Amino acid sequence: MYQKLHRRLTLLFTGIAGAILIGMSISYLYMSEHELEENYFLTFSSNVSSLISTLEQQDTITWEWISKTSSNQNFLLAFYDNDAPLFYNRIVLSENELVLMEEAKTYIETVYPILKNGSDYSAVHQELSWTSPDKKRYHAAMIKLHKNSDILTVIVLSSNQFLDGQIQTQRLRFLFLNIAGIFILLLFSWHYTGKLLAPIIEARQKQTAFVAAASHELRTPIAVISSAISAARAAQELQKERFIHIIEEESRRLSTLTEDLLLLNRADTGEFLLQLQPVELDTLLLNIFESFELLAKEHNITLKIELPEDPLPCCRCDKGRIEQVLGILISNSLSYGTAGGYTKLAVSYNKSMFWITVEDNGIGIADKDKPHIFDRFYRADKSRSGKEHFGLGLCIAKEIIDAHNGTIKVTDTPMGGTRFFILLKA
Repeated sequence: MYQKLHRRLTLLFTGIAGAILIGMSISYLYMSEHELEENYFLTFSSNVSSLISTLEQQDTITWEWISKTSSNQNFLLAFYDNDAPLFYNRIVLSENELVLMEEAKTYIETVYPILKNGSDYSAVHQELSWTSPDKKRYHAAMIKLHKNSDILTVIVLSSNQFLDGQIQTQRLRFLFLNIAGIFILLLFSWHYTGKLLAPIIEARQKQTAFVAAASHELRTPIAVISSAISAARAAQELQKERFIHIIEEESRRLSTLTEDLLLLNRADTGEFLLQLQPVELDTLLLNIFESFELLAKEHNITLKIELPEDPLPCCRCDKGRIEQVLGILISNSLSYGTAGGYTKLAVSYNKSMFWITVEDNGIGIADKDKPHIFDRFYRADKSRSGKEHFGLGLCIAKEIIDAHNGTIKVTDTPMGGTRFFILLKA
């Protein structure tokens, strides 16, 4: 499914960006070609004006001058005296060129009748773009000069072959650049959409794993409760109390798991709300210490606390949630600690940050497990996981600290144990 979506998004992004690229290229080409043609036509008109000026000043026209002018200006010239072709035309121009000049002359006189009928002015002329019957493009001009009582007509043609070649080269260049650009866009879109979908795929995989793990965890207490109910129905009156106790314990365990799952769901949906208030963290740690002191003695672990001598400023946080985090860390420390060891609570304040640490000298956490201990349902040592531990505690602790815009990390202690430290803003 995601591969198909990846391909579709790649084609969509490439199509949109490619269409924009092609549209901009066509617009640029249109303006560039239009400007190029205008410049060529202006140059042609300027050369025709120079030709008219020279013709007006000369009483006689020599073949040498005509040949030189044709060569220098890349002109094809035909001359008519009172509409009769000069001998020059038949000598210099080929049969095809003579036909071409006659076709141009006829076209111009049809479009501009004033040039055919003549004018009272000494010279009239018209420049235009013309496409011959064989689809070749020219810049054309007709000039009519009054020479004494005669009228000299000149047809001027300048091939657009060089201009068309420039335009064709420019179009091919842009075509190549567009193809290369679209190919690069395709590669970029494939990479970009892959990056875009990666967190979605990862979230889906985590969600699938989460549902599977939650289903597995829920199945156990439900199966135990179901078995205990069936056994209680067939048991004698004295044995029923034991089964009822099992049902109560598993129901409590099931309730705890459900509450943890609901808390994580609220964190995922952004509905995890905090009740922020000024809290004295040293007092909070002291209360936690007193709450877990008896449990630590039952595990034969010494519970220690280290508080600063100077009073701490108040920390704006959710008191109940911070107590929940510390309870999770201490409970884990006692569960995985070694008999005769210790668990220590400490708090300090430095540079507008509160540092809370929970450390022990227990079995520690392997380096390969450290990147995953905050994952849901993850247990570093599955063989030592008790029934009360679902692998959600550290995940919940991280969600709570993240909601406070704080940080929770884990490191090793010099004695081989584990140290969790929490950073909270003042």
